[in-house]
Amino acid sequence: MLSVAIVTFNCQKTIAGTLNSLVSTIPHGFQSQLVIVDNHSDDDTLPILRKYADAHEFIHLIRNDTNVGFGRAHNQALSKVESRYHAICNPDIVFSADIFTPLVKFMENCPQIGLSCPKFLNPDGTLQPLNRRHPSVLDLFLRRFLSAALEPVFRKRLRSYDMRDVGYDHSYDVPFVSGAFMFCQTAVLKAVEGFDERFFLYFEDADLSRKVQTCGYRTVYCPEVTVTHAWERLAHQSWRGTWVFIKSAYRYFRKWGFKLW
Repeated sequence: MLSVAIVTFNCQKTIAGTLNSLVSTIPHGFQSQLVIVDNHSDDDTLPILRKYADAHEFIHLIRNDTNVGFGRAHNQALSKVESRYHAICNPDIVFSADIFTPLVKFMENCPQIGLSCPKFLNPDGTLQPLNRRHPSVLDLFLRRFLSAALEPVFRKRLRSYDMRDVGYDHSYDVPFVSGAFMFCQTAVLKAVEGFDERFFLYFEDADLSRKVQTCGYRTVYCPEVTVTHAWERLAHQSWRGTWVFIKSAYRYFRKWGFKLW
C-alpha cells in the first residue's frame, strides 16, 4: 500500500495543480491513501481541498484549528496510515508521469534505503539542486546573506553544499534530503517517530535525514524520477521568514552539534 501526505497553509495558488497531477498519476494497481492536513488556511485552500476529498474516496482531509507547523502536521498524517511506502509531498509539487512505480522498485531493490528523493526541476524545466550535504553555519550564512558581488568568491563552497560538484545524473547517498518530496519506508519513518515537532518550519527535513541515517538506513537520490517544484523560498522573501529559519537552524545545530564551516 502507498500513502501520500500533504500539509497545506494558504496554498490556493498551487494545490489544485498538485492534486490534479497526483490523482492522474497514481497507478490504478496501487492501494493508495492521500492524507491532507490543512494548518488553518484563511484563503480559499480549504474549499479546494473539500472538493477533491468529496470526489475521491482515497483522500482523507484533516483541518487543524491553528497552524501547528510542518513537521507536527505531517506526523498527524503519518499516524493515520498503515502503508509500506509513504511519500511526503509539498503542495507546490507537480507530477508529469507515474513516479511511484519506479520509486517503489528503486526502494525494493535496496531494502537499506529508508528514504529517497527524486530529481527536482524548476517550472521552466531547469535543474533545481536540492541535494545537500550536512549544513555548517557558514553554508547557511552564505546562502541567505551573500551578496551577488561576492558570489563568485564562494561559488565552489556553494556548489559543494548543494552537491553540484557530485552532479545530478547518477544515484548517490544524500546527507540532507529536501522535505519538498520524500519517498520513505513507512516502518522506518514510524521507527524514528517521524519529524521532530520542535522544528516549526525549516530543518525538520535535515533532522529527519540524520535520524534515518542514525538508525542504519540510507538516504538516497533517484535521478530517474523527476518532479516539478515551484519553490517559493519564503525565508528569502521576508525578515519574519528569515527569523524562523534562523531559529530552526539554531535548534538543529544544538541537537546535532555546531559545525562552523
